[in-house]
Amino acid sequence: MTDLSTRVLIIGAGVHGMTLAVSYLEQGGALEELLLIDAHDQLLKNWKSQTAHIEMSHLRSTRVHHISSNPYALKQFAAANDYGSYHFKDTFGRPSLALFNDHCDQLIADFNLRSRFLGNQPVSSIKRSGNVYEVTTSTRRITAETVIVSTGQSSSMHLPGFADIPTCRHVFSANDQPEQSNVTVVGGGITALHYTVSRHSKGHDVTLVTKRPLEVSQFDADRSFMGPKGLRAFHQLEDNWIEKRDFVKQERKPGTSPNDLVLKVKRLVQLGEIRHIIGEAVRDGDQLFVDGIALPSDEIVCCTGIRPLHPKETFLRPLMEQLDLPLTPCGTPVLDASLAWTDNFYMTGAYADLIVGPFARAIYGGQEGARRIIPRLLPARKNA
Repeated sequence: MTDLSTRVLIIGAGVHGMTLAVSYLEQGGALEELLLIDAHDQLLKNWKSQTAHIEMSHLRSTRVHHISSNPYALKQFAAANDYGSYHFKDTFGRPSLALFNDHCDQLIADFNLRSRFLGNQPVSSIKRSGNVYEVTTSTRRITAETVIVSTGQSSSMHLPGFADIPTCRHVFSANDQPEQSNVTVVGGGITALHYTVSRHSKGHDVTLVTKRPLEVSQFDADRSFMGPKGLRAFHQLEDNWIEKRDFVKQERKPGTSPNDLVLKVKRLVQLGEIRHIIGEAVRDGDQLFVDGIALPSDEIVCCTGIRPLHPKETFLRPLMEQLDLPLTPCGTPVLDASLAWTDNFYMTGAYADLIVGPFARAIYGGQEGARRIIPRLLPARKNA
């Protein structure tokens, strides 16, 4: 097992991890003091593979939401490289996936981040040793003064009760079986609709099953929650964790999609090119039914979301038990305003829901995480 040491370790090289790394360097952090690790073999690997798999065309975020701390960086990049107007959709300027990814790749190259990345390093445990953290992966032991956990939740896919049907799988699960010409897609959110359009474009017969009629929402929640004014009532709840969880749950809008995507699917339904069945899917043997209607079962793909794991089910458990770190009644870490769980140990994404609000898991959540965490790192570096 190889030993390494670093000042700042970011666990997770997805959109949030890259936002933190780029923001740290843009604001004066030293590249040689930074290390990123991820269970995948490339920076942004999971993000790119999942969005490509469902053939997403445009993001569900605005032109100011990306991995740079400069809000205008994406727009400036697009102008400098002659991206056409197609790459920004609607009045919010939702960027194309191609533009967003190209901008990420440019920043990664500009800051030489691949030189500070270790891939294929799933973390197995973290412990505190004196003034540093010991992070153990499959092949390395890394000591770090500061740790930022920015892992996604792609390994905790939510599946309905009928998912043990042999032909049923989650849209993002590993799949070595060929796609069938007849597929049932279960789910009503943005992933399900993108995937439905993708399979239709391949000439497949698609049946889309949703619990309710298709619903429009341009974003994951009301965009007022991306600013302090909109979050005033949320922050007034302070450490009333259960009410905060209820607030986030009420304001998030799962099972919705932007207007253009909903219209595209509805048009295909009207033309008879895809089949849309509304209702609760129930199982009888290896067959699914909705209100007595049998669904095609050659291939059943569930686009039913991702659920965060309880910290006790993750590599966080040894540290939590060692330091007796607090959890909210909802089972999430008790973080302070800087997203610290304990000294020099920070978290973003789903674990920061009750501090950041309804957009904690979105690209905005990575930017807000950087705004809260990076200022805590830079003064310490400069005073050292």
